This record gives sequence, C-alpha cells and structure tokens, in this order.
Amino acid sequence: MKIGLIDYDGKIPNLALMKLSTYYKQQGHEVYLNIFDRHVDKVFCSVLFTWNRRRAERLKDVYKDITFGGTGWDIKTVLPQEMEHCKPDYDLYTADFLYSRIRGVMKKRSKHKKAEQLANMGVGFTSRGCIRKCEFCYVPEKEGKLYQVAEIKDIINPRSNIITLLDNNFTADPHMIKKCEEIKQRNLIVNLSQGIDVRVMTHEKAAALASVKHLRSIHYAWDLISFENSILRGIQVLSEHIKTYRHMCYMLVGYDTTFYEDLYRFEKLRELKVDPYVMVYNKRKDNLQLNHFARWVNARIYKACDFYDYGPWVKDQERFYEQEAIDGQFELIL
Repeated sequence: MKIGLIDYDGKIPNLALMKLSTYYKQQGHEVYLNIFDRHVDKVFCSVLFTWNRRRAERLKDVYKDITFGGTGWDIKTVLPQEMEHCKPDYDLYTADFLYSRIRGVMKKRSKHKKAEQLANMGVGFTSRGCIRKCEFCYVPEKEGKLYQVAEIKDIINPRSNIITLLDNNFTADPHMIKKCEEIKQRNLIVNLSQGIDVRVMTHEKAAALASVKHLRSIHYAWDLISFENSILRGIQVLSEHIKTYRHMCYMLVGYDTTFYEDLYRFEKLRELKVDPYVMVYNKRKDNLQLNHFARWVNARIYKACDFYDYGPWVKDQERFYEQEAIDGQFELIL
C-alpha cells in the first residue's frame, strides 16, 4: 500500500507520525509525508492545535480513507500499542521540509542550521502526565498523573547529540535529577520543549538543570495571578544557578486574569530581568487589547516605548473601549 502522512501544523518532527512511518515501512508499504496524490491507500493526519481543526476537516473531501489524530483533533486519540512501541523513523523528515516551516526573522544560514538540527535530533517522552490539574491545560485529561515511559538513551538519534524531551512536567519527575546526570554523561544537548514547572523548583533541581547543555533558554510559565508567590520563589531559586538572561516566562492572558494583572505580571518579570512571552488563550481574536499587548511584548517593542504609546494600540484603543463599554466590561488602566 501507499501510506500518506500529513503533519498539518507542527513545527518540529511529529513523534506519532514517525512511529506510524516505522510501523508501515516494516510491513513493506511505501510512506509519504505531506506531498502525495489523492490516490494513496490510507492517510493519517496529525492536528496539534484546536484552531486548525475546521480547516483540516476539508481533507475529508480529498482522501477517501483518512484518519485524524493529535491534540488539536481529539485529546483521547492514541496510537495502537503495536505502533506506540515502534521506534521513530528519523528518515521521515528532511531538513528542507522543516526549513519551509520555520517562521520569524532569521538569516538564511541560521535558518538552515536550525532545520538541520530539527531533522537530526532525537525526540520523545521519558515521562508523561502531570502533577497539576490546571483547567486551561489538556494534559491532565489526556495523559493523567505523571508516569514513566522511557529512558534518556531511548530518545537519542544516532545522527546528533541533541534531544528534545516532550515530557509534560520534567521538573516534577522524581527521576529528573538522575536523568540530567545521564544527559550530562552522554554529552547531550537538551531541548525541554514543554518548559519546566518553576513552582516545584529546588536548589538540587536547579543545579541539575544548570549542569546540562540547553539548546535554548530555560522557559516556564506564570499563568494565573494566584501563582505569584510560588512562581517568584521558584525564579529566585533557579536564578541562583542559571542567570535570568537565559530565562523566558510564558504569560497566559485572556483566560482568567484582568489586563491589570497581565501588566502587573509583565512588569514583575521585567524587574527580575526575565523575558516574558505572551500566550493569548486559544488565540482568541475578540480582544484587541490582548492581541496588541502580545505583539508589543513578544516583539520586544516594550524596549522602545510604553504600551500606551505603542502606535497600533493608540490607533485602535478608542474602538476597543467603545466596545468594552457596550459589553459592560470597561476597564481603563493608565
């Protein structure tokens, strides 16, 4: 058979699709990624983000036998065990394919280097699940409580010393320090793609994180204002081992915080010399203020001007406040 695999919206190699590729190739079938005609025998499509589901559904009109999966489609969908236990097919993704998906302002040479890194790195979980039950997060329902699934050695791609760990809550893993020791002993460079839970930070965990090489900054999240004390304590502990210029903090907005609380969190992080990154809940587009705020923060425009002097917001704020007044949700912050 001819098997078509569609990575609809991923930015890094898709673990489930790589396992599917291994499974079908072992059966003697031909496997294609994203580029193939409509006459393939079976198609599997991975949708990671919920806001892409409606567009992905159009593929039902193109392929007669298509199966969808991924968190953006159905958080309960999992691979059959015989596929889940397959090793990833690291030949499925090419640097050219990943190069076409890299966004942002970047020199061509740097973009090629990043694409090569992504194509050759190892990727996988050593643990799944989380100790938290955050209502805005899909992990508790999808993965349940934290449990072990693999070892560091199982994640390695022989072509590279870079590994991307997809673990949902690496710092809550009771084996986290030992795993860091193995990463260091194997001279690996690690990318903690899901970030760390800074609220469980200890000096022992911070020292373990500092002992290994990281592909990018250490990133964590401050989602709700009620997390303030534990977040600030964790940042303080972590910063004693890893300087704050190597930190980045995600800020969830548009879920359960006021804009005053969003600004407060932003200013608090800047006082600590931590770079914030705003994540608008479910990419909601119905709040001009939040979307302007996200662009102002994420593009680092705050280094050049105050938010209330930011040109696009100055242009749109009158329209925003008029709508807020109509909705009875007017909130003016000066």
